[in-house]
Amino acid sequence: MSKHKVDVADLRFGMYVAELDRPWVGSPFLFQGFHIRSAEDLEKLHRACKFVYVEDHDEPDTDAHTIRLSVNARPGSNPNRSRSEWQRIASEERRATFQREFRRVAAVRAGTRRYVRKLLTDVRFGRSVDTEAAKQVVTEMVDRITSDPDTALWLTQLRNMHEYTAQHCVNVAVLAIAFAAHLGYAREQLQLIGLGALFHDIGKMRVPPHILDKAGPLTAEEFEIMKRHPVDGYEILKATGEVPVQALQIVRYHHERISGRGYPEGLRGEQISTAVLIVAICDVYDALTSDRSYHHGIPADQGLHAMYQLSAENFGRELVQEFIKCIGIYPVGSIVELGTGALGVVMTKDPLNKLQPVVMLVRDRHGREYRPRRFVSLASQSALDLKNDWRVRRVVEPKDCDLDLKRLAADELLRGGHQVMHV
Repeated sequence: MSKHKVDVADLRFGMYVAELDRPWVGSPFLFQGFHIRSAEDLEKLHRACKFVYVEDHDEPDTDAHTIRLSVNARPGSNPNRSRSEWQRIASEERRATFQREFRRVAAVRAGTRRYVRKLLTDVRFGRSVDTEAAKQVVTEMVDRITSDPDTALWLTQLRNMHEYTAQHCVNVAVLAIAFAAHLGYAREQLQLIGLGALFHDIGKMRVPPHILDKAGPLTAEEFEIMKRHPVDGYEILKATGEVPVQALQIVRYHHERISGRGYPEGLRGEQISTAVLIVAICDVYDALTSDRSYHHGIPADQGLHAMYQLSAENFGRELVQEFIKCIGIYPVGSIVELGTGALGVVMTKDPLNKLQPVVMLVRDRHGREYRPRRFVSLASQSALDLKNDWRVRRVVEPKDCDLDLKRLAADELLRGGHQVMHV
């Protein structure tokens, strides 16, 4: 099979990339050798490489019109049509990918929420815990989250203040699985960590409702009652004889801190396993960024900053730094204002450009909605459009710009031609 060097500006759909001008390890590509099948593939190659080595593979299933379009649309061409065509192809490719993955992840999340609601109701009324159903739910979560972590993390932004405990359990499980996968944990460990995270607050169903749902700060006596929930949850689950030890430890110790100032046992340092700390970090992050009956959630970037400031005494600085890498400097689902004045929602991280994620543009600088909404890589857009500032200027709270993430999510599902599901 012959192989020849090709400048990235001359790449086309259907070509088979056999080698890069850099090691595969650390590149944005999952496989060593692949056919170029999308605008996203071309875009990644343009950002990562100056040249590649192409093998002469036949690609009979490549659409000829698409190939001709990609020739006209490649970056670096002079005609204005080339640039706009390239942007349109890339935007449509990202939208289609998002819609497809969103529907898959949303279906798993909806099933998980139904299970958690039933779980909490069963525990509240003293019924048995269906641990087999929990294991099945977590297996499905691991499958989807490891397939597309950014879409799963996006869904953790769709919160309802009046259903805090159930959605908090789901969100912490999603975050913990994504974080553990980022750290390189094997599938079996992801399932154990996900199970512990899903169950972590089950003991709160033993807390009297007037304390659990109190709108104001807890008294010292009320807080002592609240602090029993990790042990209560541990005892409930241990009694089933069906929950693995590591998951039980997560439930019992997720409020412990390495300084020794946590509860219920005041463990410190290496007495607390990394699996427990993973869930503890995710628990605090989701609590800080969620609206609750007694406080408004803070923006994700502020939550990450606050956690980093206190990381040395609570979770360990290195582990919190890894969590920030996993979530992203601008976390998926954040609303950002760009230098152009436009507003966008962060859809995916860009591993090569941490400060320039892929966003869905929702409003222009005059407040007019984008129709259709554009999915743009800020890194690529900055390279293609030198006249405008496509960098993130700041993170904006949804309530400050009157944007409803749930409506936006439903809108994008409708655009995919599918019935809207509860997300």
